[in-house]
Amino acid sequence: MEQKKKVIGYISEKNPFTDRKAWSGTIYKIREGLENAGYEVKWICSYPNAFRKFLFRCISKLQYKHLKINYYQGYCQLCAHSINKEDYKNCDYLFVPCTAGILPYLPKNIPIIFYTDTTHHLMVGYYWKKGLSPKAIEHGERCEQAGILRATLNLRSSQWAANSVVKDYGYDPKKTYVIEFGANIDDRDLVPNMAKYANGDTVNILFSGVEWNRKGGDIAVETVRLLNEQGIKARLTIAGIRELPRQYEGVPYINYVGFLNKNDPEQYRRYVQLWHESNLFLLPTQAECSAIVFCEASAYGVPIFTYDTGGTGNYVIDGINGYKLPPSATAKDFAASIKRNLNTDSLQTLHEGGLRLYKEKLSWKAWSRKFKEIMEENGM
Repeated sequence: MEQKKKVIGYISEKNPFTDRKAWSGTIYKIREGLENAGYEVKWICSYPNAFRKFLFRCISKLQYKHLKINYYQGYCQLCAHSINKEDYKNCDYLFVPCTAGILPYLPKNIPIIFYTDTTHHLMVGYYWKKGLSPKAIEHGERCEQAGILRATLNLRSSQWAANSVVKDYGYDPKKTYVIEFGANIDDRDLVPNMAKYANGDTVNILFSGVEWNRKGGDIAVETVRLLNEQGIKARLTIAGIRELPRQYEGVPYINYVGFLNKNDPEQYRRYVQLWHESNLFLLPTQAECSAIVFCEASAYGVPIFTYDTGGTGNYVIDGINGYKLPPSATAKDFAASIKRNLNTDSLQTLHEGGLRLYKEKLSWKAWSRKFKEIMEENGM
């Protein structure tokens, strides 16, 4: 007789069964991952009344200017109280992505798995560089700590984030785990890139990011300019941003594609096509928790060049699927690193390494496998 599946109550404002956009598609993919790990998943909606959400957002702004609303305890409590208590029925576990602040207001008798890519402590001064008052920071820290300490298990998408859970919030290291994200592309479309580069060809370099400044767009353009100046024919394809900075319009070595919505079939196909056309992926990101785009690059075997910052160390391993340059590196350093690796042996090594790394730990299949191991290890 088949054993009855354990039920995980998935607490989220967005529907993990239908919404492919929330958290860059990760809310949807995590739900698939939980099911593939052998659990029955039940959505528990925590979306509050629209007027009340607006009201609490205003109160948060008045009390703590620039504080993100999901770190405002009043709002987190509102979300928890918006849940229909009947939804907890038959749940063996609760799974909460992203927002720690809601955890203290959830039922005390159900184990909670909390999964995200960072901590409040890491974000202050890193992503959030200005505007937060000491009072707002203290409130956010209190909200985060209460949530982290309430969790039965704390899962993070990088070692960088997991270390902060233990070091900055005093959580049990034996109950803290790392599970990397996977690629937010359908498995059927993850066919390895076969684009070959030969000496003298134009090297096609892909840049993909929504936030131009944080993702290092200017550095990417300057890197490609330097490569061309040094006699290497290089073209930079820019995707993700909604508007190309005016100074780069008409630049001959730039191919501007713009923002591509993966929920639109035609735009999704174009995004997949970009990976098949690219020889390298360049993302000189200034701040990064866990870029899913690194998983996608590895899934296609496209070598990655980025900065060694935040959680990138779990996604880009030097000499395996790309190279991480120190935060002090300039466009000149990126150009030199790319130039050093523009040979058949190096590109093939990085291509194969990316495919291997994807299979081992940067896919949602690997995510499901590791999640199941963690749950079994903890008797859950």
